[in-house]
Amino acid sequence: METYRVKVGAEGEISLPLELRNLFGLAPGDTLDLCVDSEGKVFVRTAERSVEPLSDFFEDLIIGDLHSAGFTGDELKNRLLEQKLKLSTVLDRMAEEGYRAHKNFQSVKWRAVQSIKPLENVKSSPTPFQVVITTRGIHDLAVLQPAELKEIPAVLSGLEEDPLGFKRLRGPYYETYRVSFHCGHKEYRVVYTVFAPENLVVVLTIGKRKAIFEKLNGIA
Repeated sequence: METYRVKVGAEGEISLPLELRNLFGLAPGDTLDLCVDSEGKVFVRTAERSVEPLSDFFEDLIIGDLHSAGFTGDELKNRLLEQKLKLSTVLDRMAEEGYRAHKNFQSVKWRAVQSIKPLENVKSSPTPFQVVITTRGIHDLAVLQPAELKEIPAVLSGLEEDPLGFKRLRGPYYETYRVSFHCGHKEYRVVYTVFAPENLVVVLTIGKRKAIFEKLNGIA
């Protein structure tokens, strides 16, 4: 856990470092809640979202790229946070675009996508969540092999039942997650955003882990 030391002013005010303001996505006039637990520990959150650390933004791949570029020590640490923030922003933008596309009837229910038609034994009765795929996600499917496509229906049918049980990719605003699956020895990801009030899951991108990382970097 990172620790940031700040000074308390004469009237009790504190100034958050720019690094933290960027991390939390704060703007002038935003309100923070300070929560104190039974042990006297203070936690910070906003009214809209928890401001916990970013997590699982392909950290090993980012560090590998930074090492290759010659970064070490504190500079590597700072660049790592910077890259995580960029990926966070990209995911939030993709989530916003995905939701807007769904509202404009530009998304497809996953069971209607010909290349990943569910198997007969995959549940087709009403489910707690509706899972749709954006145009970007459908384009992702076009480059996958039949053996890879065959693994996807089981993943998406699972999201219809419980999309909240997987790893959260922490953007500032949206509940975006990823679920992993394997085909042979290769690791794949389905990245999606949950819009809980509407029981809606919007799949943003599907593919090999490294390919998704490179795509997000390209968008950033």
